[in-house]
Amino acid sequence: MDDRSALDLSQQLSQSKWAQVFFWVVFYLILLYLSPSSWSTTHGILWALCIEIAFILSVYINIRYFANGLLANQHLIPYIAKLIGLSLLLTPLAMFANQYFCKLYIEPSPNWLKDPKINFICLFIITAFSTLVRVPLDWIKMQKEKKELITKNIQTELQFLKNQINPHFLFNTLNNLYALTLKKSDYAPEVVLKLSDMMRYMLYECNEKWVSLSKEIQYIKNYVELERIRLSKYADISVETEGDPEGIYVAPLLFIPFIENSFKHGLKTSLDGAYIQAKFIIRSETVEFIVKNSKSQMMPGFVKKNKVGGIGLTNVRKRLELLYPDLHQLKTEDSPDSYEIHLFLFIKPNPEK
Repeated sequence: MDDRSALDLSQQLSQSKWAQVFFWVVFYLILLYLSPSSWSTTHGILWALCIEIAFILSVYINIRYFANGLLANQHLIPYIAKLIGLSLLLTPLAMFANQYFCKLYIEPSPNWLKDPKINFICLFIITAFSTLVRVPLDWIKMQKEKKELITKNIQTELQFLKNQINPHFLFNTLNNLYALTLKKSDYAPEVVLKLSDMMRYMLYECNEKWVSLSKEIQYIKNYVELERIRLSKYADISVETEGDPEGIYVAPLLFIPFIENSFKHGLKTSLDGAYIQAKFIIRSETVEFIVKNSKSQMMPGFVKKNKVGGIGLTNVRKRLELLYPDLHQLKTEDSPDSYEIHLFLFIKPNPEK
């Protein structure tokens, strides 16, 4: 648990503690008000204290042992039976206090003080009410834990994505760079700069929850340019942007699997006329990402694999569900001569970073 989580937990515990103190003070004042007017102030104070002790025991036994985990277990009938048993057990304690103080006075006391049924019902209702408070708190806790688990899953998926891209792409680029240096090509410095820019982005900026869309697009362009140097003679590759990406933030490395997929299953398995067309269409609250690649002519002896390149579309869909629940649409069109992916995102201009 980090310092911020520990501080939040400490604040929640403090607020809960003071809420309980406030409730029992108010409850005590109500009991004091209900004490018979014929009793002395001292006896009224002592009686209210004894009765409140009975209620405190009932409530905290219920919260600590009975209601804990009720939302998860959903065993309602056994719980009600325990609640009835607890109220029956503590009713004699309340009745003992009532009878003791009633005997100190000759004047007749109110009938409700002498009626075990009324005392039992009051104990049962107040104890059950404490459950109605505990269950929402448990629900909030479960939702918080679920959210934390989802966040951890997102981080795991992102790290998995980075680990998948880094070795494969780095290996190919370094091999390409080695070949360019042997030829003393003018492309070699450009390759070094673009690779350096990409590695910096992946190692540092991708650790944030959200990244600038403009930097994500630049990362993709660098990736494409490095692949274009190596595959330019085989394909027509383009990345277009319509709209202004500045001020828009998205999850890091969200689009690169689709580009990687196009290279692996489009260009590398096709002959002449191969192409990749990628386009971002950016509006104030939406981002559309379209990738289309050729797949018409297959190399001799090539066997189509079921697994999608990179982390695979299955994992991409999972990341989208975790990062953009109900805020995205992903469609694929698989025709005999092309494969197209259309991703539609609802985004916020300035999400929490």
